[in-house]
Amino acid sequence: MSHANRHEADGQAWQVMVPATSANLGCAFDCGGLALRLYLKATYLPSENDGLTLEYHGRTAERLPLDDSNLVLLSFRHVSAHFGVAASSGHIQIESEIPVGIGLGSSAASVTAGLLLGARCCGEDVPAQQILRWAEEIEGHIDNAAAAYYGGLVFALCNNTDRVITLKTDFPENIKLVVVTPFITVPTHEARRVLPKSYKRGDVLHTLQRTALLAATCFSGKFDLFPELFDDRLHQPYRQQLVPGIAQCLAFRHDGLLGIAISGSGSSVIAMVRANEAQIAECLQEIFAKEGVQAETLITSADNQGSVVTLAEALKSIGDRR
Repeated sequence: MSHANRHEADGQAWQVMVPATSANLGCAFDCGGLALRLYLKATYLPSENDGLTLEYHGRTAERLPLDDSNLVLLSFRHVSAHFGVAASSGHIQIESEIPVGIGLGSSAASVTAGLLLGARCCGEDVPAQQILRWAEEIEGHIDNAAAAYYGGLVFALCNNTDRVITLKTDFPENIKLVVVTPFITVPTHEARRVLPKSYKRGDVLHTLQRTALLAATCFSGKFDLFPELFDDRLHQPYRQQLVPGIAQCLAFRHDGLLGIAISGSGSSVIAMVRANEAQIAECLQEIFAKEGVQAETLITSADNQGSVVTLAEALKSIGDRR
């Protein structure tokens, strides 16, 4: 994580890069996330005009509000309110490769970007625990936020505690990540609504065993992954019903496939692959096609760096540009 020393923020331009994330990873429901090499970049440019303005360029722009409900703006102002100062006047430019509403952590990336920019513009070095605590309060997904902040594979604990506890390990870049995204969005509230209010003990034990093994093999550095390790009984059996083809994707097996899961709450699925990634991507896309669902594929790898904040010295203020 790149942090500068305390600065007097007035007149400075700041830029933050935040990776996309895939949370849950099958069995690690609401406790694990993985950062991907797909990024949101947000740049704050100071201005003498009052207030904050915003522009967005990138994927699924039609799904992004540009008013005060925008998560980058909301999070930026959250930091200012915490320190009891007026939010800096200026302009925020957002460029994002992360589609909205398909399970790749676009909300967590936006919140993290806004919090980090807000801290810089307040001239404060805010500890990681505080940034993540704010992210949990604003957006509610500590698994996404922790992976977006730290990069790599992160397990996190936060719910109703006074502190955030996280543990990160780098994820091998030679394990390719195949993301297949149907042209169907699944709102998080809908993905939550379909979950049962209680579970059978056997289903909880089934998932806990796999979560423990997933964490143990990854943090030991072995990464001995196999498809059955990602077999979850707490959320995937219910969420797979929301998009035709997901159930068949989760049951898919192929040489080189280490595991496959719903990414976040969907609608994307993510496959971890040692070999044959292009063929696996094509097969998964065909599964959706057979169900009458169009889908696009992306082959990437893990981001192990996490969020990076830099002083954008080469950028000019809005006033100068005009």
